[in-house]
Amino acid sequence: MTPRVSIAAVTLFALSTGSLVTHAQETSRVTVFKNGTEGYNVYRIPTIVTAADGQLLAFCEARVGGDASEIDLVLKRSSDSGATWQTLEVVQESDDFQKYFTEPNPSISVGNPAPVVDLFDPQHRGRLWLPFTLENDRVFVTFSDDHGRQWSSPREITKQVKLDPWGWVATGPVHSIQIQRGAHRGRLVVPADHRLGEDGVDGGSAGAQVLLSDDHGRTWRLGAVDDSYDDDLEANETTVVELNDGKLYFNTRDQNGRATGTRGEAVSSDGGASWQPPTESGYRFFSPAPAVLDPPVVQCALLRFASTLDGANRNMILFCGPDENGPSGPGRSDLRLRYSVDETLTWHDGPLIHQGPAAYSDMVCLDSDRIGILFESGPEGGGKCDRIEFVVYDLSGLEATR
Repeated sequence: MTPRVSIAAVTLFALSTGSLVTHAQETSRVTVFKNGTEGYNVYRIPTIVTAADGQLLAFCEARVGGDASEIDLVLKRSSDSGATWQTLEVVQESDDFQKYFTEPNPSISVGNPAPVVDLFDPQHRGRLWLPFTLENDRVFVTFSDDHGRQWSSPREITKQVKLDPWGWVATGPVHSIQIQRGAHRGRLVVPADHRLGEDGVDGGSAGAQVLLSDDHGRTWRLGAVDDSYDDDLEANETTVVELNDGKLYFNTRDQNGRATGTRGEAVSSDGGASWQPPTESGYRFFSPAPAVLDPPVVQCALLRFASTLDGANRNMILFCGPDENGPSGPGRSDLRLRYSVDETLTWHDGPLIHQGPAAYSDMVCLDSDRIGILFESGPEGGGKCDRIEFVVYDLSGLEATR
């Protein structure tokens, strides 16, 4: 595909005096996974990380059909910042999990990838961890010491990270993080969610949780758990970013709760072990997010793009997801960036990344100016997503000026 260059320029107005002007430039776009190719009917649930050797690793679910069909976990890799992608690699083959079933199961679902690279392990620097689920009922981890080419035998950690009342569980699906500084430096943090009810059944009250490891993946435990099932915010698929003050900011999908909007947010002051109660909202953990974060009910992604603590000249955190109020109208369409320059205290609309069908997404930093966005996409005017695309944006001009 020939790279496409376009300029996205959006003029916004702040709630206070003055205006916020954003400029961002798309520099390339390529299809990474296309439905009906390379042996699979459907590709969904993308997530992406940079391996320790600098390669980009794009993960997703490769499906026969829908959410409960036969599903493998696959990846593709890029050594040129996403301009080209190598052939598909199977990370977890669903047939390999037949041993966990007493009766033959022709449609085993392996999903919800939530990868993270451990850069602080003194013995295995750059080890790539991949938490995932089996039938949305059991939780596993596997690791790779050669940047995703070979993987350890999957290790089940369900008993350590799933409570008895939970039926349905999911890791991510988005990249996990490793805490970079402070008292919990090196901790692996996996955002996750659950539903009350029968094993593997996507129904019942929803809540979020955090999976933690302080020994470079050798052991895992539950951290913060949202069990506020009696409020009107149904926390679901969740994403996390580290703030400059050492806190963790979590943003969650509200699964059709009665709260205002479609997103919730919470903060942890102890590295994800617990969530601190909001001071004013009256909610126990997650409270409604600002109105500018206005996707439909869908998974979204967070990314720390710039921090003055790392030598950058600004602080910036990105939020990516469809825009319920975009040009295509309500629903899963019109992927848009939102951004914060004050550590998630306030958010602003950013550039429209894609017009047309759009759903799940993830982001990765490419350098001090550029990000890559991996997302479910469909043609403008089309009815549904039929591919997973990777688009590169230059955000060097994305800033707030008054």
